[in-house]
Amino acid sequence: MGGQRLLDRVAAIGWVGAAEVATPERTVRLGIRARLEPFGRVRSESWMMNEGTPTTRTMIIEPDGGWTERDGKRTALPAHELRHQREQYGLYGYMLLRAPTAAAGNRLLAARPGLPPVSFETDADGRLSAANYTVFAPDGGEVIQERFTFDGTVTASGLRWPRRLRIAQNGVPFYTFVIDRFMVELR
Repeated sequence: MGGQRLLDRVAAIGWVGAAEVATPERTVRLGIRARLEPFGRVRSESWMMNEGTPTTRTMIIEPDGGWTERDGKRTALPAHELRHQREQYGLYGYMLLRAPTAAAGNRLLAARPGLPPVSFETDADGRLSAANYTVFAPDGGEVIQERFTFDGTVTASGLRWPRRLRIAQNGVPFYTFVIDRFMVELR
């Protein structure tokens, strides 16, 4: 079984990996462990690679809100940050083709109420190779034009997923994530 039948059975996906976040001041290296239900709940744990898991910050997004947890303290996400994070994690639901999607040449166009639309590019094998996505800024400022590129492959429960994800924001490299372990929960 594969294709859309498999995608329809995906209840949640998750991963463990390493990320690099480029800021004007420095590059931050993070360990990340995440689990998400497409267009639903998210739990993402991150920690500074040079400090290890004692520095873990957990972000949780539920249908009725979101918050972070660190050192036993829970802090609500500000509304702009919550919207931004829902949009960011919404891309993965789109990647699972969980929204109305139309083909246009080597592009897939998808939209879902409450999220910005996305335009995916596919390679010669029909796999997702890139995405263009516009999200609201986490501080409530201007929108951010994002360009995602995908390469490599990890597989779990028959589902192939990009091993490496890169994001450029407004044309500037911002984020690179490499999955070391990929998990899939099926219905």
